Amino acid sequence: MHESDRIQAVHRYLNKDHLVVWKIADPYHRGVADAYYSGPKGDLWIEYKSQSLNKRRPTVPRVSTLQDKWLSKQHEHGRSVWVVLFTDKNLHFILEKPSAWRRGVEPWAPALEGYKAIAKAIEEHCNG
Repeated sequence: MHESDRIQAVHRYLNKDHLVVWKIADPYHRGVADAYYSGPKGDLWIEYKSQSLNKRRPTVPRVSTLQDKWLSKQHEHGRSVWVVLFTDKNLHFILEKPSAWRRGVEPWAPALEGYKAIAKAIEEHCNG
């Protein structure tokens, strides 16, 4: 499944009555996150990545230098930023700070199952 299809799958589970959902496609601002979410309790920028989970060592999301720089700057400014790692096993990971996405995910780390779980985490962050 293509990354954009996975993002749409997450968005299908979001309650858009209480949440601003913006899928960003901006060819002029390289590095900007894939999506922005806003609710009464906060906002959130997410960069989504899809890749296979390594069974022996940490899986480091393939965040480009520009994406890392942009997300890290937002984090420094006090904004909430996540890198969500979709895997081929329908197990997904939320990495909430630059050190986490640079270090990667251990094969035995707890994961979220399915797209509905990611949507729930987004709603909890933004809506409380």
